[in-house]
Amino acid sequence: MAGEAMKDARRRHREVVDHYMPVIDRSSGNLIGYLTDITIDGGMIQTDAPLEEGQTLALRIEAAEPIEGDAYIDVDGRCVWSRKGRNAVFHHAGLQFLKVDDNLRDRIAELAERYRLAVSG
Repeated sequence: MAGEAMKDARRRHREVVDHYMPVIDRSSGNLIGYLTDITIDGGMIQTDAPLEEGQTLALRIEAAEPIEGDAYIDVDGRCVWSRKGRNAVFHHAGLQFLKVDDNLRDRIAELAERYRLAVSG
């Protein structure tokens, strides 16, 4: 996604999740971090170590309950940014999801809806 298309995608409302959902590297089986927010186009994860910008990762997002029969969502993602805030303990990384077909899009949307943080007001 480039230029204006990326700007449009960034305007999507991000759902902050209310569960610590592990994000695993499917290639190694290692924990990358925890999902903190998500859209159908990407998400943000909290990590112990910085991710390399531009790096492509084979991700597995583990859900607390099955979504369409699976307790996880497999998606490839590209690290768009990675940084540690001042006085922060953890790093955060923004990921753009890649190769999202209609089925995967529906599953990501279901995950975002099911685990979004309820805001009282």
